[in-house]
Amino acid sequence: MATRLSLKPSYQLTINPVIHSFIGFLPLNRTEFVDKIRNEVEANPMLDIETPAEETSKRDKEINTMEKRLERADSSFLNQFKEESFLKRDSDRLDKNRAIELFTASEVSLSDHLIEQAMSQFNKKELEIADQIIYNLNRDGYLDIEIESIASSMQTTPQEIDRIRGIIRTFDPCGVASRSLSECLLAQVEDTPENKNLRLLIENYLEELSKSKYDEIIKKLKIDRKELSMLINHLKRLDPKPGYIFEKESVDYAEVDLMLIKEVNEYTVRYIDEGIPRMVLSSYYEQMIDKSGDKKTKSYLKDRHRNAQLFIEGINLRKTMIVKIAEVLVKKQKDYLDFGEKWKKPLTMKEVAQELGYNESTISRSVSNKYIASEKGLISLKSFFSYGIKGEFGFKHSVETIRDKIKKIIEEEAKAAPLSDQDIAAKLTDLGIKISRRTIRNYRDEMNILNSSKRKEKYKLDEVQRKD
Repeated sequence: MATRLSLKPSYQLTINPVIHSFIGFLPLNRTEFVDKIRNEVEANPMLDIETPAEETSKRDKEINTMEKRLERADSSFLNQFKEESFLKRDSDRLDKNRAIELFTASEVSLSDHLIEQAMSQFNKKELEIADQIIYNLNRDGYLDIEIESIASSMQTTPQEIDRIRGIIRTFDPCGVASRSLSECLLAQVEDTPENKNLRLLIENYLEELSKSKYDEIIKKLKIDRKELSMLINHLKRLDPKPGYIFEKESVDYAEVDLMLIKEVNEYTVRYIDEGIPRMVLSSYYEQMIDKSGDKKTKSYLKDRHRNAQLFIEGINLRKTMIVKIAEVLVKKQKDYLDFGEKWKKPLTMKEVAQELGYNESTISRSVSNKYIASEKGLISLKSFFSYGIKGEFGFKHSVETIRDKIKKIIEEEAKAAPLSDQDIAAKLTDLGIKISRRTIRNYRDEMNILNSSKRKEKYKLDEVQRKD
């Protein structure tokens, strides 16, 4: 048999070592970043931490200004996660592996972990949709933005977005990309006959369970108290926050990377260098490179010298990147900073990435675990992003604006004939905003506004009370 020689072209992606170091720095919060620097100094003799000279009066003035502004800060931008008591984990039931998983910080972000799985699951177009879903998950792994918003930005149907999201919900950790607690928990329970009552409990009675209405649940599910106890124990083993082990950030103890200063009517972003060690190359070991006669020693020192330079460059790139992104976010969301949540404009990570010429995943890493101190409190960089729904003439309406319009429509409705969600959707369509009845219901629930029938009952009761 003849032997043939064939040449096949192959392609290999090479990453600049500086960029490699820089990418690793991006998702770290301030505390982790400082730890990374100190560990590198211990490992590399070519690196020294410079002892800063006494601060100049100008620097003192800036620090005092920052402290005074933070003293006046309120907590209006802080959102605490409220965990339902019946889903609090029983520490006695945690196995050893799960305990390690819960209390060991992950080196891989949730988005990276999911994207890696998505790459083997989806084609190119599907992967673009998956990216939009994954990069907009909150720290607990939930998708807060509306399906219609992503569909509008991707020029596809909500059904297609939901299909891709359904596949992502089966990824590890199971339940990510869910829209609600019940949806998240259901994803973790196999749909089998033996799990029927557990799934019914999750689908229909979580609210009753949180209020300890056990007798009511027993009656409706037609089970006894012993079986309910077993179902609750099973429920406690599920994970209500599947993304939490990847993104353990706490607003309460967050160390701030940036400061936002408002002077006249303009905002300035300042990077806070205080507390971050200043890195310099060791002059002693640099001289040893030339003086050493031993080849192995010289080779080792040169290698350490190169790594030290890359490390310092990576640190500087991290600072530049975070400041640039923050400046774009502040510029685009000035109204949000001035007037509050409902003035937030539609803004996606993709748009910021395109403006700066970066990759969308780089933007995601950069804003993760990052906070900016302002007179209104600590603001997460992630909070600057907001999806919008496309209206007529290509104009986008932010979610906050739509909520405000829904609230106004309900306030102006006839008390004798309250508007249904479908009626509200029709009125929004007249305003050039096309969204589904289901979305109206979700927004209404978020604002704690009753449905039309319950509003009608309330209006009648209010009228009776007025007459009395």
